[in-house]
Amino acid sequence: MARVAGIDPGTRTMDLLVLDDESMEVVYERVIDRRDVTRDPSIVLRALEEAGRLDAVVAPSGYGIPLKPASEASDEEICLATFVHGGDYRVRMRIHGLRELMVMLRSSGIPAWFTPGVIHLPTVPRWRKLGRIDMGTADKIYTVAAALRDEVEVHGSSPQEASFIVAEVGFAYTAAMAIVGGAIVDGVGGTSGPPGYLGLGAWDAELAYAVAAVEPRFSKERLFQGGALYLYSSEPQPPENLARAYEAGDPRASDAINALAEGVAKAIATLLPSNPKPRRIYLSGRMTRDPIIGAAIREAVEGFLRELGIPVPVVQVSRLGRETKEAATGAALIASGLAGGRYEWVVESLRLRESRGTIFDYIELPDLKERLKEALSSCKLPTH
Repeated sequence: MARVAGIDPGTRTMDLLVLDDESMEVVYERVIDRRDVTRDPSIVLRALEEAGRLDAVVAPSGYGIPLKPASEASDEEICLATFVHGGDYRVRMRIHGLRELMVMLRSSGIPAWFTPGVIHLPTVPRWRKLGRIDMGTADKIYTVAAALRDEVEVHGSSPQEASFIVAEVGFAYTAAMAIVGGAIVDGVGGTSGPPGYLGLGAWDAELAYAVAAVEPRFSKERLFQGGALYLYSSEPQPPENLARAYEAGDPRASDAINALAEGVAKAIATLLPSNPKPRRIYLSGRMTRDPIIGAAIREAVEGFLRELGIPVPVVQVSRLGRETKEAATGAALIASGLAGGRYEWVVESLRLRESRGTIFDYIELPDLKERLKEALSSCKLPTH
């Protein structure tokens, strides 16, 4: 038996789920506004203390760190997992709260683990990593873990037979991963894929070049702007507002939801060369659970697959908690595996222990790789 915790560092909320993996009872869960975490990251440590004895905690890891106990993470690894340039360092952003939380966890004595992103995994071929940083952040692997549990325990596949694509549509981004033989073989990250709800996703390179002319060191906050929602409103809105406007027939809301839903289908299409015969398509994330927006996403994906002659089921990733998101469930499953518990097979199937390298290893633009590593692997970490 293991008593473990998983933490999903979402854009809107940071979700903590504590699981007894023998009884499969959720013994504690907490949803914390990300603004509160940014102001005071220690709120998460206090929640972990409130949760009681823990054998392992899968902790927020940003872009990812090759699997290791938090206590063994280097300054360089934390800097790269939360990288921002100097201009953004002076503006307190969500990622600064995350960085401070990682430093606190490193020295806390809590049995926390930092986990990889998709790009760190040996199961993704090197050629698919070319020119990529974000193929799926660490928390996207949590979602895959939750879907893998469904594939095995609900749908009866063995881990070796598990073949599916999972798309996560969160408050900021849309991401998707391809799984073959129970392992991740490809991924489209939130900042390298289609428009998300808030974030634009992959930028047109010409747009990036043009923006650099007027904002030479533009803020990472730009990556949380310009997404599907902005076809409806120039200001961030809760999904409920967009859904109500859509139901009322507002054409701007229709454009926004069409952009988001079609974007999910396009993310899945991007991964079909890597997994041309998925058994199922899994949907996850805040937007997929909204009755109106989620229905539009499902309809777009099912219609696309039907036209392509791939009649596979489109299903929702299960959540163990009542309040916390799917990724928090997956993080707890990975924590169970790291503690030697019931879900050790998930850790082994995803080959997390074999994760290696850095997020800049596959940038092959002349002279840039080492300069990027040098500039962004050293940062001013808080002391706790």
